[in-house]
This record gives sequence, structure tokens and C-alpha cells, in this order.
Amino acid sequence: MVDLSKYLEQAADAAKRRNYAMAVKIYGQVLAIQPDFGEARSGLRKVLFQKVAQKPASKLTAVLFGGLNLPIAGMMRLIGQHGAAAKGYERYLAYDPTAEGPNLKLGMALRRAGLTKSALAVYAAYAEHQPRCLEACREAGALYYEQGKVNEALAMYELALKVDPRDQDSLKARKNLAAEGALKSTGIETAESSRDLIKDKGKQQELERSERLQLSADEVVAELEEIEAQLQENPDDQKRLRRAARLREMAKDLQGALDLIDRLLQKNPSDGELLEIAADLRIRLQEQMVQKAVKRGDEGAAKRARAALAQLRVGEARRRVDRNPADLGARFDLGSSLLESGEIDEAIAELQQGVKDPRKKTDAMFLLGRAFQQKDLLDLALGQFEKALAAAGGGKRAKEALYEMGVICESQGKHSDALAHFTKILEQDIGFLDVAKKVAALNK
Repeated sequence: MVDLSKYLEQAADAAKRRNYAMAVKIYGQVLAIQPDFGEARSGLRKVLFQKVAQKPASKLTAVLFGGLNLPIAGMMRLIGQHGAAAKGYERYLAYDPTAEGPNLKLGMALRRAGLTKSALAVYAAYAEHQPRCLEACREAGALYYEQGKVNEALAMYELALKVDPRDQDSLKARKNLAAEGALKSTGIETAESSRDLIKDKGKQQELERSERLQLSADEVVAELEEIEAQLQENPDDQKRLRRAARLREMAKDLQGALDLIDRLLQKNPSDGELLEIAADLRIRLQEQMVQKAVKRGDEGAAKRARAALAQLRVGEARRRVDRNPADLGARFDLGSSLLESGEIDEAIAELQQGVKDPRKKTDAMFLLGRAFQQKDLLDLALGQFEKALAAAGGGKRAKEALYEMGVICESQGKHSDALAHFTKILEQDIGFLDVAKKVAALNK
């Protein structure tokens, strides 16, 4: 393998002298020789970030000179040419280095092309530059773990949870990584004799069992009986109360789990994690109430249960926003919940904040369309659905946006426009809602 270290030194030296063009050129030459050279890929991303920090990128210039690369890269991605797609995204990012979407798509393209070291470099560099980007933090964590770098992976998931403390993927990954770290600390992996293994076996089993995300029904019952017996002797043992609550949740005893969490909250009323767990359990219990009412065919009870569920969701989302008004994901959740509960004006105000979160942008624009639709502001609604369609590109959300656009045009007497929207859905999914009937009726 060619030794490219001297070229990396030359590129780093050029960057220090603010000769960014030279640094970019050298990193590009290195990657042409060795495409999965993570250090070079990271250096390229970082020097471009430095360049734009000195002189902000022009979005107009990026669109004029690099914009054509985005649809080309998208097309390459669709036909499975991920290496070519990565090159397209990099060409665009040369003009607009900090653009979130293309950076994330570059990382994805590199990963699918099998260039995992380069993919990690892209995600990690962007997470360092923009630590509020949940997806970059999460993907970097996953790739660090794949490459055996447990501490680095854990750090990335911790960063992700600062962005969204409720992100389930990051919570599960952090828990598993913490368990691995603890397992290593017991010395199990480095035991040199059977005596060493026997000595730590009990500790190992307890650790493995407590950190596993899934247990069999028999394992749940056995451990729950054991912990509840211990709690009779020491009813205020907070660690065991938490574990018992988790086990009851595994056993689908949500009310029992909530009772234990409420006991913990009496002693720790400001514990953010406990408050999150309690709110989630209350919402899930209310969802069960809705399902039971629907199952027995009691429409009145189902309607009341749905209203109570909507209010619970509003209350939880509002609490999260009050705790951190800058949390755009929480603002989106609040707007979504308010819309569900019929508080349209408040929902619009929150969704207009939520649309600033790149992770929620498409959904926020779609829900804004729904909100304006409910206020009979059809032109505004149509505009939001058009934006949501453009942002979604494809998939279920795109079909939903097209459908609502069709409904609006149909209500306005614009039958040709409505037919065009419904036909686009029909071409993709003939079974979507009643779109086949809509097209047939409009063709008469």
C-alpha cells in the first residue's frame, strides 16, 4: 500500500496557512488513490468547514455551479451506483460545505458503497461541526461501534441524546454500550483461569440480565419475583425499584410499572428521566383505553378516550417545551399534539417553529398544510403540501401530500389539477386510500 502520510502532512500544513484550495486539492488526490482513507476524508470535510468559516458560502453560487450535482447524485443512488452518488454530493459540498442534507447523504452513499471509514469520517466531522444534528451523531455512533471503538461510539450517542433525550435508538445503543463497557471492567474477557471465571460468573450473569433489552417471559417473572422479595426487605432501594418498573413494563403491566415510577418520583420529583418514563407510560395506558373502546365497538367511549389521549400528549409535549424552549423537536411534538386536540392556532405557531428542525421539516410542513386546511385557508394549505411533497421526494408522506393537494383542487373545482395529483399516486400505489375511485370519478 502506498504511504500517503506525507501528503496528509502537506494538506494539514496548507490548511494551517489558510491555503484552503491547496489543502482541498491534496486531500482530493489522496482520496482518488485510496477512497476509504478516513483520515483524508475527515481532513477534507474539516478544511471545507474552516474555509466557509472564513468566508460564508453563497447558496446562490452553490445552486448555480453545484446544484446540478444533487439530482445526478440522487439518480445514481436510486440505481445503486453509490460511489458515483458520493462523488456528486461531494461536488456540491465543495460550494456549500455545511449543507446538512448533502452531508448526511454523502455519508449514506459512502456507507452503501462499502467505504465505511470514509462514511464515519463524514458523519463524525459533521457531528463535530454541528453537534445539534441528531442523525450525524447517531450514524457516527453506529459506525464507531462497528469498528470496535466502544468509547467513541458511546460519546456520539451521548451527544445524540443531548439533542433528543427521548431518541429510542440512541437510548438503546447507549444502554448496550454501557453494558459492554461494564462487562469489560469485570475482567470476564481477560480471565486467565476457570477459577477467575467462576469467581465473576454471578456478577456477569446479573450484569448481562439487567442490561439486556429483551428477556423471555419466564426470565421476567423469575427476576421480578427475586427483586420484589428484595424490596420487601428494603422498600426504598431506588435501583431495584427502577429495575422492577422496567420488568413490569416488559411483562406488559404498564399500570404496575407506573405505580413504581410514581413512588420513585415522590423522592425525586425533578428527575428528568423518571418524568419522561412516567409520561410515556401514561400515554401508552391511554392508548390501550382507546384500543379497548374501539374493540368493543363503543364509539362514544373511543371518542372520549382519544380526546383524553390528545390532552395527555399535549401536556407532555408542553412540559418538554417549557423545560427547553429551544428544543425544536419538542416544539414539533407539541404542535402535532395540539393539532390532534383541535387547538389549531396554537398548533400552527408551534409547527412553524418545528419546521426549523431538519429532522421534522417535512412532517411539520405537511401538518401545517393540514392545519391551514382545517381553517379553510386552502391556498396556504396547498402551498405547505407542495413544500412537503418537494421535501419528501417519495414514500408515504409524498403520497399523502399529493392526496391532500388533490382533495383541495377537487373542492375548488380544479378537476384537471386534482386528476393530475391523484394520477401520480395511482402510478405508484393503486391501493392508496380511495385514489383509484377518485381517478375513475374525475375521468367521467
